[in-house]
Amino acid sequence: MEILSTESLEKLRSECKNNPNLVTQSLDEIVHEFNLSLIPFNNNNFQLCSLETPVGYKQETNKDLENCKIILESLNNLTPAEATDERLWTTLCFGDYSEYSKSRWPLENAKSAENHVQLHWFAKSNRNRMRDNAISRLWWMGHIAHKVSGSDYESILKILFFNSDYRSSLLERNSSANSIKVVVCILEISQEAFKKKLEFNRLKFRNFMKLVDLIGKRTALPSLTQIELKEILTPLYYKAYKEDLLLR
Repeated sequence: MEILSTESLEKLRSECKNNPNLVTQSLDEIVHEFNLSLIPFNNNNFQLCSLETPVGYKQETNKDLENCKIILESLNNLTPAEATDERLWTTLCFGDYSEYSKSRWPLENAKSAENHVQLHWFAKSNRNRMRDNAISRLWWMGHIAHKVSGSDYESILKILFFNSDYRSSLLERNSSANSIKVVVCILEISQEAFKKKLEFNRLKFRNFMKLVDLIGKRTALPSLTQIELKEILTPLYYKAYKEDLLLR
């Protein structure tokens, strides 16, 4: 497949800031209008499948979980390194998955059309790729879920897609959002706690993530092994839950 060149990506980003409604045009129209360039992508074996159209904005109806599986199947030989390429995701959002992107993230519902387009059609940072971009978020959630050991893949996806408080706390903080390894470790710890009937609590989990941030400021968490990470983070998880209970 072909993707936007780096220069063309930046030009499109700039043009969309001036006119967010460009997302309503086809990629061919945009390429022609602004004289953009498409270049070959490293991986040429994609068989892009159609995504299911969201029928509502609730997690039960927005088809995120179903579309996550479809994207993983469509991009089944995509590597994590290739998945950091913003040009791929932006091209898919404006191209093959334009209709899905507009349906899942309708422009008319946005408080700021400019910010809305920059968040959901582009993917400038790690956090944007995992949390905001219409297509890359689906791939990254599936990729992360597959890496969680000792847990059912489907159950991890349900946690990520059906619990927005959990997902937001997990991905919005610098210490976790910058490392897949840390995200996977926290998911494993959470799953173990859930099995012990320690149910998710928004305030307690946020307190835990604050502790992870503090540790992350003085320890290079991504450089640790999974075993070392769990030895450090598991006590913090239970400490956050225990202290919150005591505060009550």
